[in-house]
Amino acid sequence: KAKRMTMKRFLLFILGSSAMFSYGQNINENRVTFNYIQLPTNPISENYNTFKVLVERKYEQANQDSLVAYQTRLDQATVQYDAQVLAWKEQNKVIERTYLQSMSTWQKNANAGTVAAQPVSPIYPPQPVMANIESPKLHSDVLDDQVSNAISIAGYDRGEGGAIVTIGILPVSAIRINMVPKGEGAAKKYYYTATYQMPVEIKVEDPTSGVVLQTIILNSMQSKNLNTYASQYDFDLWWIDNKESFWKDLETGARTSAYTQANDMINNKCGFPVRSWTAEVYDIKKHKDHDYFDLTNAYTIASQGYQMISQSRDRKAAAGKLNEAITIWKQALTESNVNDNKSRINDKATAMLQTNIALAYIWLSEFDLAEQYLNLAINSGVGKFKRIAEDLKRGLTERRLRWNTNFN
Repeated sequence: KAKRMTMKRFLLFILGSSAMFSYGQNINENRVTFNYIQLPTNPISENYNTFKVLVERKYEQANQDSLVAYQTRLDQATVQYDAQVLAWKEQNKVIERTYLQSMSTWQKNANAGTVAAQPVSPIYPPQPVMANIESPKLHSDVLDDQVSNAISIAGYDRGEGGAIVTIGILPVSAIRINMVPKGEGAAKKYYYTATYQMPVEIKVEDPTSGVVLQTIILNSMQSKNLNTYASQYDFDLWWIDNKESFWKDLETGARTSAYTQANDMINNKCGFPVRSWTAEVYDIKKHKDHDYFDLTNAYTIASQGYQMISQSRDRKAAAGKLNEAITIWKQALTESNVNDNKSRINDKATAMLQTNIALAYIWLSEFDLAEQYLNLAINSGVGKFKRIAEDLKRGLTERRLRWNTNFN
């Protein structure tokens, strides 16, 4: 009987707990993907809408330095070789003289009737060989079109009289071949990579503002996968046949990658690229005790507003819809009762609305208001929306900077 009572209490507890945890509202996570025009942090003067690209061949000095160093090594090797040849000739002369003197004595003795063994012909030292001075690896020339065609600035056309983008191509340097063994026994493999540096200088300027961006990218070591071999000697065999082409392929690949990254940097800092963003706009599923038609309507209106953001750089086209949605959400917040889980706008719904409002204010560039509502969501005690609000808040500094740089 006691056992039956314990089981009964347990079932009642489970049923009660299920009722308690299932009562709260279920949040709809509606993903809204839309485009927007990213604003520059280093804007070109609004007086200009064209750009052209200039190339500075910084690697040419490295080529000159390599040729000078090569000639120095060659001259040193030549001087050393000439000295070795001179010493070799003198050594041979001494050996020859000694041999001839011994032959002279032998012949005189033989003519006088004294029989003796003829001197053995001398062994001369090998002639010196000049040291092999490897020719320098010179950087191949860059065509202007190779660089110019790789650079485009979103929001600008190619042409004279506007911004000037100068790309300084530095040499590939600090090349090293690295090997890492992995595995054991027959499964052991040797993984080869090449590490190198190839910085690129970037300068963007216009006639009104002067230099708006000047930086160096790719200063750190970069890596290129070569191949994997079952033996280190397999790599050595490959190297015999591919040493020369390796250099050219590495340089070509490094430059191509550098142009792409330079283009990305320029657009991120100075251009108006169209980006894509996926946001979550929340509403509440149908509930047996409450009607949430207003929140569903607000989500629909906000979605329409977000789709209008890409129509202009200042996002004014979206302001009407987003403000309309904010008004609905704020009206719902007047019902907030965070101490009653059964209320229509309980703690979870309250944090949800605060997050929706903050996100809309972010895209309206009302950053002070956005931060107020983000702080409310962070302090709500609702873990999900606390984390979401913290993520959104981390991006506010850069958003504020981009907006204020262009519109304040």
